[in-house]
Amino acid sequence: MRDHNLARAVTIVLSVLFGLLLLLALAFGLLGGTSSPPLTEADVIGTWHGDRGARLEVLAGGRARLSDASGWECSRGEKPGVFTGEGSWTLGHPSDEDPGILLKFSPDGTPAVQECTDWFLLSGTGKGGASGDGSDVWASFLSYGSGSKELFRRTATG
Repeated sequence: MRDHNLARAVTIVLSVLFGLLLLLALAFGLLGGTSSPPLTEADVIGTWHGDRGARLEVLAGGRARLSDASGWECSRGEKPGVFTGEGSWTLGHPSDEDPGILLKFSPDGTPAVQECTDWFLLSGTGKGGASGDGSDVWASFLSYGSGSKELFRRTATG
Protein backbone atom coordinates (compact mmCIF):
# COMPACT_ATOMS: atom_id res chain seq x y z
CA MET A 1 0.00 0.00 0.00
CA ARG A 2 2.89 2.31 0.81
CA ASP A 3 4.44 1.73 -2.65
CA HIS A 4 1.10 2.59 -4.27
CA ASN A 5 0.94 5.97 -2.46
CA LEU A 6 4.55 6.74 -3.37
CA ALA A 7 3.92 5.93 -7.04
CA ARG A 8 0.83 8.11 -7.02
CA ALA A 9 2.73 11.04 -5.46
CA VAL A 10 5.55 10.71 -8.00
CA THR A 11 3.03 10.63 -10.87
CA ILE A 12 1.33 13.80 -9.61
CA VAL A 13 4.64 15.65 -9.17
CA LEU A 14 5.83 14.64 -12.65
CA SER A 15 2.51 15.68 -14.20
CA VAL A 16 2.70 19.10 -12.56
CA LEU A 17 6.32 19.57 -13.69
CA PHE A 18 5.45 18.54 -17.26
CA GLY A 19 2.55 20.99 -17.29
CA LEU A 20 4.78 23.82 -16.08
CA LEU A 21 7.42 23.02 -18.70
CA LEU A 22 4.76 23.00 -21.41
CA LEU A 23 3.44 26.40 -20.30
CA LEU A 24 6.96 27.85 -20.25
CA ALA A 25 7.67 26.47 -23.71
CA LEU A 26 4.49 28.05 -25.07
CA ALA A 27 5.21 31.35 -23.32
CA PHE A 28 8.70 31.58 -24.81
CA GLY A 29 7.81 30.21 -28.24
CA LEU A 30 10.04 27.18 -27.96
CA LEU A 31 7.66 24.82 -29.72
CA GLY A 32 8.58 25.94 -33.22
CA GLY A 33 5.87 28.54 -33.72
CA THR A 34 6.41 31.00 -36.53
CA SER A 35 7.14 34.58 -35.62
CA SER A 36 6.33 37.47 -37.89
CA PRO A 37 8.95 39.99 -38.98
CA PRO A 38 9.21 43.03 -36.68
CA LEU A 39 6.85 45.90 -37.38
CA THR A 40 8.45 48.99 -38.94
CA GLU A 41 7.29 52.55 -39.64
CA ALA A 42 6.89 51.65 -43.32
CA ASP A 43 4.32 49.02 -42.28
CA VAL A 44 2.03 51.59 -40.67
CA ILE A 45 2.57 54.93 -42.44
CA GLY A 46 -0.22 55.67 -44.87
CA THR A 47 -3.97 56.13 -44.91
CA TRP A 48 -6.08 53.40 -43.32
CA HIS A 49 -9.76 53.14 -44.30
CA GLY A 50 -12.27 51.47 -42.00
CA ASP A 51 -15.07 49.29 -43.28
CA ARG A 52 -17.60 51.59 -41.56
CA GLY A 53 -16.25 54.91 -42.84
CA ALA A 54 -13.46 55.83 -40.42
CA ARG A 55 -10.14 57.07 -41.72
CA LEU A 56 -6.76 57.04 -39.97
CA GLU A 57 -3.85 58.96 -41.45
CA VAL A 58 -0.55 57.77 -39.99
CA LEU A 59 2.15 60.26 -40.92
CA ALA A 60 5.93 60.14 -40.72
CA GLY A 61 7.30 61.95 -37.71
CA GLY A 62 4.81 60.39 -35.30
CA ARG A 63 1.70 62.44 -36.15
CA ALA A 64 -1.76 60.98 -36.85
CA ARG A 65 -5.30 62.10 -37.62
CA LEU A 66 -8.39 59.99 -37.04
CA SER A 67 -11.74 61.00 -38.51
CA ASP A 68 -15.28 59.65 -38.45
CA ALA A 69 -14.54 56.75 -36.09
CA SER A 70 -17.86 55.61 -34.65
CA GLY A 71 -18.28 53.90 -31.30
CA TRP A 72 -15.26 55.63 -29.80
CA GLU A 73 -15.65 56.03 -26.05
CA CYS A 74 -13.38 59.06 -25.86
CA SER A 75 -15.55 61.60 -27.62
CA ARG A 76 -17.41 64.66 -26.43
CA GLY A 77 -20.20 63.75 -24.04
CA GLU A 78 -20.76 60.67 -21.95
CA LYS A 79 -21.86 58.22 -24.66
CA PRO A 80 -19.72 56.78 -27.44
CA GLY A 81 -19.96 58.86 -30.58
CA VAL A 82 -18.22 59.76 -33.78
CA PHE A 83 -14.63 60.73 -33.07
CA THR A 84 -12.33 63.03 -34.99
CA GLY A 85 -9.01 64.11 -33.56
CA GLU A 86 -5.31 64.85 -33.99
CA GLY A 87 -2.61 62.97 -32.19
CA SER A 88 0.63 61.06 -32.14
CA TRP A 89 1.71 57.45 -32.58
CA THR A 90 4.58 55.17 -31.60
CA LEU A 91 5.40 51.58 -32.58
CA GLY A 92 4.70 49.01 -29.91
CA HIS A 93 3.61 45.53 -29.01
CA PRO A 94 1.15 45.10 -26.13
CA SER A 95 1.46 41.81 -24.32
CA ASP A 96 -0.75 38.98 -25.66
CA GLU A 97 -1.78 41.01 -28.73
CA ASP A 98 -0.67 41.60 -32.31
CA PRO A 99 1.94 44.32 -32.84
CA GLY A 100 0.71 47.78 -33.65
CA ILE A 101 0.96 51.44 -32.82
CA LEU A 102 -0.03 53.26 -29.68
CA LEU A 103 -2.17 56.26 -30.59
CA LYS A 104 -2.75 59.27 -28.35
CA PHE A 105 -5.43 61.75 -29.45
CA SER A 106 -7.18 64.88 -28.34
CA PRO A 107 -10.73 64.89 -29.72
CA ASP A 108 -11.76 67.92 -31.77
CA GLY A 109 -13.84 70.34 -29.73
CA THR A 110 -12.44 69.30 -26.33
CA PRO A 111 -9.81 70.90 -24.12
CA ALA A 112 -6.26 69.92 -25.07
CA VAL A 113 -5.85 68.25 -21.70
CA GLN A 114 -8.31 65.50 -22.61
CA GLU A 115 -6.35 62.69 -24.19
CA CYS A 116 -7.55 59.40 -25.59
CA THR A 117 -5.16 56.48 -25.87
CA ASP A 118 -5.68 53.24 -27.76
CA TRP A 119 -3.74 50.52 -29.57
CA PHE A 120 -4.19 50.18 -33.33
CA LEU A 121 -3.25 46.54 -33.87
CA LEU A 122 -2.09 45.06 -37.17
CA SER A 123 -2.74 41.47 -38.07
CA GLY A 124 0.42 40.60 -39.99
CA THR A 125 2.88 42.90 -41.69
CA GLY A 126 2.24 41.78 -45.26
CA LYS A 127 5.90 40.82 -45.65
CA GLY A 128 5.12 37.14 -45.94
CA GLY A 129 3.06 35.19 -48.43
CA ALA A 130 3.20 35.36 -52.19
CA SER A 131 2.81 39.11 -52.71
CA GLY A 132 4.69 40.58 -49.74
CA ASP A 133 3.18 43.97 -50.63
CA GLY A 134 1.12 44.46 -47.48
CA SER A 135 -2.22 43.85 -49.19
CA ASP A 136 -3.14 41.14 -46.71
CA VAL A 137 -2.74 43.39 -43.63
CA TRP A 138 -5.81 44.47 -41.71
CA ALA A 139 -6.00 46.40 -38.45
CA SER A 140 -8.43 47.35 -35.70
CA PHE A 141 -8.53 49.28 -32.45
CA LEU A 142 -8.04 47.23 -29.29
CA SER A 143 -10.68 49.00 -27.18
CA TYR A 144 -13.53 48.55 -29.65
CA GLY A 145 -16.09 46.07 -28.39
CA SER A 146 -16.77 43.03 -30.54
CA GLY A 147 -20.10 44.47 -31.64
CA SER A 148 -18.62 47.75 -32.84
CA LYS A 149 -15.26 46.57 -34.19
CA GLU A 150 -14.19 48.31 -37.36
CA LEU A 151 -11.63 46.68 -39.63
CA PHE A 152 -9.11 48.88 -41.43
CA ARG A 153 -7.05 48.37 -44.58
CA ARG A 154 -4.23 50.62 -45.69
CA THR A 155 -4.30 52.39 -49.03
CA ALA A 156 -1.58 51.00 -51.25
CA THR A 157 1.54 53.15 -51.21
CA GLY A 158 3.77 53.35 -54.25
